[in-house]
Amino acid sequence: MLGLAAALASALLTLLVIQYAHQAQMHDAPGARRMHRQPTVRGAGLGFVAVIIAGWGGLGLALGYADPLGRWALCAALGVLVVAVVSWMDDRRPLPVLPRLLAHVVGALIVTWGVWPSWSTHYPQPLLLCVPVVLLVPAINFWNFVDGINGLAASQAAVVATGLAALAVAAGDVPASWFSAIVGGALLGFLPSNFPKARAFMGDVGSASLGLIVGALALQPVRETAVVLPAVFLLAALVFLDTGLTLAWRMLRRPRRRWYTAHREHLYQWLTRAGWGHVRTTTLYFIGAAGTLLTVLFIGPLHPDLMLIAVIVTYLVGAVLWRLGRDYALQQSRRRS
Repeated sequence: MLGLAAALASALLTLLVIQYAHQAQMHDAPGARRMHRQPTVRGAGLGFVAVIIAGWGGLGLALGYADPLGRWALCAALGVLVVAVVSWMDDRRPLPVLPRLLAHVVGALIVTWGVWPSWSTHYPQPLLLCVPVVLLVPAINFWNFVDGINGLAASQAAVVATGLAALAVAAGDVPASWFSAIVGGALLGFLPSNFPKARAFMGDVGSASLGLIVGALALQPVRETAVVLPAVFLLAALVFLDTGLTLAWRMLRRPRRRWYTAHREHLYQWLTRAGWGHVRTTTLYFIGAAGTLLTVLFIGPLHPDLMLIAVIVTYLVGAVLWRLGRDYALQQSRRRS
């Protein structure tokens, strides 16, 4: 019921934001570094982000700050709000890198503060200090990087939310599943506006906030807390592999180039330009994510001790497939040219 309510609210708000974006002339024009061919409004992700912030904040208040899950929810909602506000400003009028990065760090620190008491009993405190830099800030930027074709960023995050909701229910922690259900429902309400044909883009307010939302879900205090973090790394493997390997490749490639600038060198972008198109490429990534979802649902509840092994194997195999996919896409692009 929460997921359904979130979907309806998100769909309605998305339509209202799209109308506003048209009136405010918030359009992304086609360009050499973009994958679309006609001007499209941006910032529509504000609709589902607002639903998630309101849902998490309301449930957090109901549970109370003293409850570990309530504390996490309130801090996660506040952290996402910080990132969303600055990202919306960036969608309205591009901001320099520094204020955006500062917002990402502040949002990540607020989320980390919310999980500190519960996670400090499971993990060493020095490791928790690394969470904003190692997990949350990269997740914000990785989801921003992968938001380049229709439906990709939203569908991948929806798979993460679905898997975590199912794991929480399997662990007997139904309240924890509410928060993932809200995320999944809100994204399903947004997707018809972005896939298969994009009437609007989620913009930085959607993609950056979504990255922090996924990172916050990875730290959610669930009864089987030790399973949640590796589950997120499995469920988000395609996003982390494509963005992480592409970034590493650009940093190490010779001759040197500005690896931090906008580009079209992710695997999903190569596949799209090689003739696969938006729908086929997003569907391929969704099938891959669905495969990791089945793995999580099979291993997580029954063999939690195998989760870390599954993560290692998935990323090693994924790295090989990423390289083979790039070679295939390059060959197809050369044939087309």
